[in-house]
Amino acid sequence: MSSRVVPYGRWESPLSAKQLSTSSISLHEVVVDEKKSAIYALECRPAEDGRFAIVQHLNGQTRDVLPTNLSAHATVQELGGGSMAMRPDGKIVFSESKSCDVYLLDPATSTATRVHAAVDGIRYGDFCIHPTAIQRVIAIKEDHRDATPETQATHVRNTLVAIDVESGTETTIAEGDDFYSHPKFDSTGKYVSWIQWSHPDMPWTGTVLYYAEWDGGRLKNATRVAGEAQKESIAQPKWGLDGMLYFTSDRTGYWQLYSFNVRDHSVQPLSFPTLAKSDFAIAEWKLGSSTYISLDEKTIVAAVITNATSEIMIIDLSTSTVRALDLPYIDLAQPGNGIYRVSSSSFAVVGATRASPQELGLVTLASGSVKRTTLASTASFVLSADYVSTATHLTAPQKYGPLCDGNVHMFYFPPCNPDFTPEENTLPPLLVHVHGGPNGCVTPALNLEIQYYTTRGFAVCAVNYTGSTGFGREYRERLSGYWGIIDTADAVSAVDSLVEKGLVDKSRVGIYGGSAGGYLTLQALHMYPDVWAAGVSSYGISDVRALQADSYKFESQDVDRILLSKTPTDQRERELTERSPCNHAKKMKAPLLLLQGTIDMVVPVAQARIMADAMHREGRIAEVVEFEGEGHGWIGKKAVYESLQRKEDWWVRYLS
Repeated sequence: MSSRVVPYGRWESPLSAKQLSTSSISLHEVVVDEKKSAIYALECRPAEDGRFAIVQHLNGQTRDVLPTNLSAHATVQELGGGSMAMRPDGKIVFSESKSCDVYLLDPATSTATRVHAAVDGIRYGDFCIHPTAIQRVIAIKEDHRDATPETQATHVRNTLVAIDVESGTETTIAEGDDFYSHPKFDSTGKYVSWIQWSHPDMPWTGTVLYYAEWDGGRLKNATRVAGEAQKESIAQPKWGLDGMLYFTSDRTGYWQLYSFNVRDHSVQPLSFPTLAKSDFAIAEWKLGSSTYISLDEKTIVAAVITNATSEIMIIDLSTSTVRALDLPYIDLAQPGNGIYRVSSSSFAVVGATRASPQELGLVTLASGSVKRTTLASTASFVLSADYVSTATHLTAPQKYGPLCDGNVHMFYFPPCNPDFTPEENTLPPLLVHVHGGPNGCVTPALNLEIQYYTTRGFAVCAVNYTGSTGFGREYRERLSGYWGIIDTADAVSAVDSLVEKGLVDKSRVGIYGGSAGGYLTLQALHMYPDVWAAGVSSYGISDVRALQADSYKFESQDVDRILLSKTPTDQRERELTERSPCNHAKKMKAPLLLLQGTIDMVVPVAQARIMADAMHREGRIAEVVEFEGEGHGWIGKKAVYESLQRKEDWWVRYLS
């Protein structure tokens, strides 16, 4: 059938908001019962109002094993992760979303028993089970009992605890630092390792790795292994099957692999010269990251990340060699995706490819061959390859802002729909997607929202602006002191590059993002008002001074690093005013849509209301849509559906 001539931005898409809100899920964590080769995945389901279900994959069969009245999701550090852990007897320890109680799930009978009640204001996460004394669980404990919304930055307390789920007793085993993560028993149960850090660090700026002897429910002889505040980030310590403690460190400028020998306390790099400028870990916004695993005593499987694009490789420790497995998963730089051991010859992957959305895959290695099986897709529908817009990695010179001595990275997705042809001599409107974090990233993998736009005739540019992860420590840290300035300028440099290449219509450019991406959107609209025809901010920051006052603990001191670290003390108040978009509404020309959850603890709802009020006082166009009961990102079907519909209507109205 011949294609119809229809203007860009008005094409009929095979993707609908209803599909994305009711026929798609997201995958978050995986645990494995290696004795049975049973894989358990955590699924967030918009159609069930954002409930987190535990799903078993065994012998080609799939079934829900968590009772429908429960939701398995830990909320330590607000952003979650580390929600469940597998016991050696095949039962699963997990944190329940609403009560924060600790439960034990028997997948065979789908029976969930509360084994440790959480006092109101207490949260648990990042569990690990003792390999032989299986009643013993170590976890992060986060105590909010003394905190109010105004004091959550300073009055929330994090510790490491040991819980005996049979006696109900709880013992603090590590305290005194601001944060803890990755508590892990070794395979014998003799040692425990963990990471800890204090303000003003984030996990990707400076952490310290420790290990200690396990002594009947307590730790003794705690020893520092590696890491340094504000200088070296340690990530993902894991005990290997050979008894070594593996971890990643960015002491060279990239997260590279190292081993620690408990017998002689030696630290050795796993050196691979061709991968020296790649990362083996990610910025740990969530707990429970897993970008590499020990397959057997001599083999590690790892996601190697270069330019925010992952490639799964196998490492032979006996020969210090590495080879690619030719697997299509390219977005393991994203939190929530990962690699998980199933057996000595197989592993599970959560990730997306260039042509398919996030999935749970099983990879089996045998006789030199690599077999990949899809166990679950996050979409119950298939987007035909004819409609998939494939990303191209581009760089552009920095032309604006305080630093013009580097390049901006981006992924460009052109419009793609075989059913339609654009009008002659026209170029597509452009949507610039700016990710959150700001120390986060976008990847070239298939993203259904991006495809939602490209199949409608919009081009999308996903920008990995200065400060993005997946490009090494130097690129991350170039943002320090310049948040809201250099990242905003990078977005404009990306637009200029695409316009100069003749790929997009410079008169029809929109910008959108969430959280820090929402802040960048607001900054862009007033700093470069002539570039943009419209903007959409989802849970974005409009007043950085108010954000500091109301900030949750995890990020509460990071504003100083990324925004004020280059500002003299006597100019800090003025700089906070200058970097708050709500004070610059008069300069904004483009219509603004603000999307916000009412129970967002990371960016409170007041931030959207402040921005809209400022716009209205200046006679500007601004609309606010509040989603009742939603937090920092949408998990319920109503919010997912309406946010897509609102954005689509906004772009059609102002860009097409």
